[in-house]
Amino acid sequence: MRKDIKQMIMEKKQSAQKYLDMILADRYMAYEIFDHFFTLYLCEKFLLTPEELTTDNFYEICQLSAEKASNLPKGLLDASELASKCGGATTAMNKKVLFLLAVNREYGIVIDADESVQIETFTALKQLVYDKLNSK
Repeated sequence: MRKDIKQMIMEKKQSAQKYLDMILADRYMAYEIFDHFFTLYLCEKFLLTPEELTTDNFYEICQLSAEKASNLPKGLLDASELASKCGGATTAMNKKVLFLLAVNREYGIVIDADESVQIETFTALKQLVYDKLNSK
C-alpha cells in the first residue's frame, strides 16, 4: 500500500511538471489556456480532480485537499487540529503557504507576503501568477 501511495504521488508530481512546462514554454499564452493548465497543475499538486474544485475560495480548496489526503470527514480535520495545536496554523493554511512557495520557485516569480495574504480566491491567484509571468 505504501508503495502504491508513493507511486501515485510521483505520477502526480510528473503530471504537474508537464503542466508547468507547457505554461512556461509559451510566454504569450492566452489567459484562458493558462487558466486551464494552471488549474490542472493545482489539481495534480493537491491530489484533486477538476470536478472536486467546487469553490473558488482558495483556503477552502486547500482544506478540500487536506481533508482528502487525511481521509477524514469534512470538518473533522479542523476539529482535530484545534484540539492538538497551540500555534493555530491549520493544515490548509500550511498547504496554501507551501503551494505559493512552490509556485514562486517553479514559475520563477515572486509572490510576496503582502500579496499572499490578499489572495482569497483561486481566480485571484491565477490572475496574479499570469500577470507576473507576463511581466517577466
